[in-house]
Amino acid sequence: MELFRQLLPSIGVVAFALSVVAVRRWWQIRRNRKADADQALSLAPLAAELGGVVVGADRATAWSAEVRGPLSNHVSGFVDKMLQRSVPKFDLALDFPRGPWRVRVSQASMRQQKSRGVGRLIEHRFEVATARLAPMRLTRRQHVDFRGRQVGPEHLGAWLSARPLTVVRSDGEWLPLRLPVGVDREFAVFGSDLSSTARAFNPEALDWLLARLEVLPPLVGMFLSLTFEDGVVYCTMQGPVEEEVVVPIVDTIVGLLDRMPDMRPRHPAAA
Repeated sequence: MELFRQLLPSIGVVAFALSVVAVRRWWQIRRNRKADADQALSLAPLAAELGGVVVGADRATAWSAEVRGPLSNHVSGFVDKMLQRSVPKFDLALDFPRGPWRVRVSQASMRQQKSRGVGRLIEHRFEVATARLAPMRLTRRQHVDFRGRQVGPEHLGAWLSARPLTVVRSDGEWLPLRLPVGVDREFAVFGSDLSSTARAFNPEALDWLLARLEVLPPLVGMFLSLTFEDGVVYCTMQGPVEEEVVVPIVDTIVGLLDRMPDMRPRHPAAA
């Protein structure tokens, strides 16, 4: 009994600290849910204009989630896991048709430790359901580093040549496609079947895409990376969905698909 009386002040301090943490976490979750609800409302007019809908977390999972999980670049390393404060999850999605193509723009988030407390990390993903072709990827080359210094074609080579999960699982080949002179300074293309990849990224498609980059937001055009695998073409970007850039980005993706001979629309529910 005497020992309990001695420990009672310490127990009280611990209990108070835990209650503060619990209340703060509850407040953060409530704030995040309200932010998602407000964003869904702001996206609703755009969805209606495009003939689509905004769906909540129960139906917002990306079509490509099995091959690329939410915020996968931020949960893979040891330090990332140490800073992680919640499980990454999809919070909302904008679904709509664009011509014959089915489009999903999903948004995911997780709580992460920052220098000044716990913050929310958000990303969004553009997806178009396509015919199931051999995996391939197009990525924009970088000519300067983050300090503005000129860099060579080997810059970020590991990033450019990183294999998609479907190729890793099958232990398949992942080979660079030789592009026409001039275009090869702007894009790097890899594929598991070079003949199929060459037909897809033909000169007309690449020239059109290069010209189309001018209408995209600067950061989107600079870091554009499109992955084709498991019947979906997708690209992932940091931050929440911005309604003013949805149509330009989607029209860029479907415009490229329209110029790929073997590419066909697919309903996302189709096997």
